[in-house]
Amino acid sequence: MAPHRKPEEIPPATLVTAREHLEEIAAELRHEPRIAIDTESNGFYAYQERVCLVQITSSREDIVIDPIAFKDLSSLGPIMADPAIEKVFHAGEYDILCLKRDYDFAFANLFDTMIASRLLGAKELGLAALIARHFGVTLSKKLQRADWGQRPLTEEHLRYAQMDTHYLFALSDILKSQLKEKKRQDDAVEAFARLAAIQPSVKVFDPDGFWKIKGRHKLTSRQVAVLKELYLLREQRSQSMDRAPFRVMPEMLLLRLAEETPGSMDTLSRLRGMTPYLLRRFGHAVLAAISHGQAAEPPVEPPRGGHRSSHRERRLFEDLRQWRKLQAGLEGVEPVVVLETEALRKLSRAADGSDPLTFLSDLKRQRYGDALRNLLRPKT
Repeated sequence: MAPHRKPEEIPPATLVTAREHLEEIAAELRHEPRIAIDTESNGFYAYQERVCLVQITSSREDIVIDPIAFKDLSSLGPIMADPAIEKVFHAGEYDILCLKRDYDFAFANLFDTMIASRLLGAKELGLAALIARHFGVTLSKKLQRADWGQRPLTEEHLRYAQMDTHYLFALSDILKSQLKEKKRQDDAVEAFARLAAIQPSVKVFDPDGFWKIKGRHKLTSRQVAVLKELYLLREQRSQSMDRAPFRVMPEMLLLRLAEETPGSMDTLSRLRGMTPYLLRRFGHAVLAAISHGQAAEPPVEPPRGGHRSSHRERRLFEDLRQWRKLQAGLEGVEPVVVLETEALRKLSRAADGSDPLTFLSDLKRQRYGDALRNLLRPKT
C-alpha cells in the first residue's frame, strides 16, 4: 500500500461479518510482523458500551471486523498477545481497555503513535492532524460522534473506520526514526509497557452519584431529595432502554425539575428542556418521582473520602510542579512527559519516607533522581 495516497484512491477495506472469515484472516495475520489496530464503540449512545467495529491493517490490506454480526473474536487473541507481532495504535488506551473488557485479550509489543508524538514534543496529537502534517492528507472528522452500534453500516462509515488504521504503519516508521534521533526510545518502551498493562474497570452504578451533579449545591435539602428520585428514575430507564443516561435526560434538566418541582403534566410541559418526546415518554414517571422526593426524608451527604494534604505536601507539590515545568521546557516536551501529575502527588506525600522515589521507574529515577531528592529534602 502507498501511505501517501488520498482516502478516495485507496481500495475499500475487507469487511468481515462471519467467524469463519475472521479465522481465515487471523491465520494470515499470525505471520505478519506488525498490524495496526483501532476500534469503534458506542459508549456515547448505549448504557452498556460495547466494541462495535475492529479495524486492522496488515501489510496486504485494510480489514474492518463487525463484532455485532458475530460475537466470537477469540481467533484474534493469540495475535494480540504475541510479542513477535507489533501492534500499532493511535491513542490506544481506550481501544485496549475496551478489547480487554469485551474479549479478555492480553497485549504485548505495542507502539502508540500518539504517545510517541507526545514524547517528541508535538503540540497537535490527533490522528487527523498528524496525518495532515506528515502526509499532506486530509481525513474527514464527520463521523467522530457516529453511533457505531447502528446497522446497516454505510460505505461512508466503513471508509471512515478504515482510515483510522491505514496510515499508522507509515506514521509509526517516521516516529520511530525521530524517537531514535532524540534518544527517547527508552521513554517509549516504558510508556508502551504501561499501556499494555492497563486494566478495565467494571462500570458500577453509584446511587449517591446525584451529589456530584454540577449545580447541586444550589438546591435545598428537600430539592436534593427530589433530585435523588429523578436520578434513580433516569438510571432505571437508561438500563431498560440501553441508552446513555445523559441521552435519556440531561443533568441540567434533572436540576431544573428538582428546583421547580412541577406538579402536573401542564406545568411540566412548560418546563424548559422538557421536550414533547420526554413528556410523552417519561412525564408521568417524572411527576411520580418528584412526589416521592417531596415526601421522603432529605438524604444526608456521605463524607468525602480521600487524602487531605498537609501544608507541607501542598508546598512540595507546587515546588515539584514548577520544577517539572522548567524541566519540560529544557527537554522540549509537555510537562506530563517528564512526570505525570499523580506521580507529583505521590512524591509530595512520600517525601518523609526512607526512599520517596521507590515507585518511580528505573528510567525516571536515573534521569531525575538527584533533582527530585534535592527538592524533597527537608529545608533547614
